[in-house]
Amino acid sequence: MLKAIPFLIASLLACPSLHAQTLDTITTKNQKIVVKNLVPIKHSYAVFFTDSIGNRTSSADIWDREIRRAKNSAGQDVIEFEWKMWRKDSLFLQTKGVCAFPSLELLEYTSAPMLAVKNTEGILNVRMQTRMKTDTTFAIPFDGTPFTFPMDLEIWGLLPIKYAGQKFSVPFYEPGRGSYKYYTCTVVGKEQLVLQGTTGIDCWMLQIDYGQSGSYATFWIAQDSGEVLKMQESFRGVYRYKIKLFSDNSANVRRIPKM
Repeated sequence: MLKAIPFLIASLLACPSLHAQTLDTITTKNQKIVVKNLVPIKHSYAVFFTDSIGNRTSSADIWDREIRRAKNSAGQDVIEFEWKMWRKDSLFLQTKGVCAFPSLELLEYTSAPMLAVKNTEGILNVRMQTRMKTDTTFAIPFDGTPFTFPMDLEIWGLLPIKYAGQKFSVPFYEPGRGSYKYYTCTVVGKEQLVLQGTTGIDCWMLQIDYGQSGSYATFWIAQDSGEVLKMQESFRGVYRYKIKLFSDNSANVRRIPKM
């Protein structure tokens, strides 16, 4: 009987329902992210809207998102991020960001031609173009704590998820704003997700609360790679989906010659 006690204790400790439901704060400063999941890769997503019963209410945009490892002009290790939004076969939006590695603190950000942000010794220098095509510049203090929106799809897969019920508080800064905001995220479960006829992929389901009534999003994150494979976002009876179409982790685009 006594020999079974250690096994019983270990089994109880492994039970997710017995974990304390504490709120774990994840920032660029405390280095709790799973850095090994941050690899050079390009993802493409289909993004579209539906009504509350699943009828499509928009055509699909295509989002191309790429992560690259590099060194900046000062020789510092950085992560380069690029997001291109394609709408009706035309480039609708393009943003680029540079973050320190491995902390992911924001260094530079551009959304041409309307926005440019540069972090200079704890001060964000912001240049924005108004609707009247005139430039506005201002500076705001910046402690470097938050991650950078729109890198959210890449950040969620870096959270140290271990069990259902786990809660995180994660700060994000949207370039051009005067401050950043913390968001509460909860691991609401896990399930197998089937995409494009593949076998089921084991995923964590992470839900983020936007702090407004009826406004939240659920992300399906592959347990082995940390890739976001699907998002369902709800706001006032309208749903937005992001579905992964394709990924390429090769260093450069390969053009295959005719054989």
